[in-house]
Amino acid sequence: MEDNQSLNRKANKDAGFTFMELLIVILMVGILSAIAAPSWLAFVNRQRVNKVNERVLSVIQEAQRQAKNKKLSYSVSFRMNDGVPEAAVYKDNKNDNPTQNFQWQSLVGDLGVKPDQIWVGTNLTTENQLGTLSILKDDNKTITFDNQGVLPNDADTNLAIVVAVPDSKNKNNPIEATKRCVKIKTILGALETNKKGAECNHST
Repeated sequence: MEDNQSLNRKANKDAGFTFMELLIVILMVGILSAIAAPSWLAFVNRQRVNKVNERVLSVIQEAQRQAKNKKLSYSVSFRMNDGVPEAAVYKDNKNDNPTQNFQWQSLVGDLGVKPDQIWVGTNLTTENQLGTLSILKDDNKTITFDNQGVLPNDADTNLAIVVAVPDSKNKNNPIEATKRCVKIKTILGALETNKKGAECNHST
């Protein structure tokens, strides 16, 4: 009986992990986390960019749809408002100012994306005119469709709204590899989406 008690005490004494074993487990978890973290971050950033890019596609399609359905010219404008990228769809009227008269909606608001987690740019200069790709600013960048839902004859093609992850060193610059964009490829208003990287950089 006594021998059994001695054996039980010895077994209890030997149970559990040594400090060295715990240290090795912690070290292994740390190494695995360090390997997995960049992949996870890249995945999350890709999801954010794709969500905002889909929202951009949606508002451009809405302007096109309204133009076709109502047989009127419709515009979609993009701007940066206090650091938040926004868009507005409205009936085109040269006397109207979309800053005041139309309902602006955030491109990130209900998507679970913070404005500083995303870079939005465009190669639009004036209405329907192509220029150099740059970050979206507080002036309106506008695409207008005619009453058939196509671009007017004097419009440029390859007009693009570009979404990316901002560079951590300079928030005004995007990380090239993360770029996604929506392009109006032809005068007929054909849209291309999910273009990547350098495919989004077309300008004059």
